[in-house]
Amino acid sequence: MAAATILQDIREYCNLPGIEVVRLEVSDGETYVSRKFSAIFGVVPGLNSDNDLAGFNATFSGKTVTVNHTGSADRVVTLLIFGVK
Repeated sequence: MAAATILQDIREYCNLPGIEVVRLEVSDGETYVSRKFSAIFGVVPGLNSDNDLAGFNATFSGKTVTVNHTGSADRVVTLLIFGVK
């Protein structure tokens, strides 16, 4: 899988234990490997646009998040990730 482009690592603004926040530019199926956690327990994806995008979601396994959305255009998203080191 292709890696997402990291636009901003928001840890400097949100440095809380158990939470990682990152802003990415992703295409369908691209991945992000957590820089903070060895195991991810949950992900809340958010679109950085005023579009309702059916089929937009994020799945995770281990320390990798995969962002899925219909269409092939790059999208800017923010991931709120919960996990442990």
